[in-house]
Amino acid sequence: MNLNAVARKLQKALCHKGRYIKLNQIQFYSERLNKITTKYILKETVEKDGKRKERVIIETFRLIDIVRVLADMLGGGE
Repeated sequence: MNLNAVARKLQKALCHKGRYIKLNQIQFYSERLNKITTKYILKETVEKDGKRKERVIIETFRLIDIVRVLADMLGGGE
């Protein structure tokens, strides 16, 4: 199973527990690396004073970091 599938399964498990997590991907050209790179952004939707707000949990260029954070959240870490 690849990391994208693991991240989606963890995201779905958190959704069943009532935590709504979004995983965004942004691609752009890196002049330093001379190639297209992907940035991953993990956000959580929270309600505060009756309004929905998105809180950025992590921004990274490595998908394994996203999987680790999601697994930690599912295990009760955050």
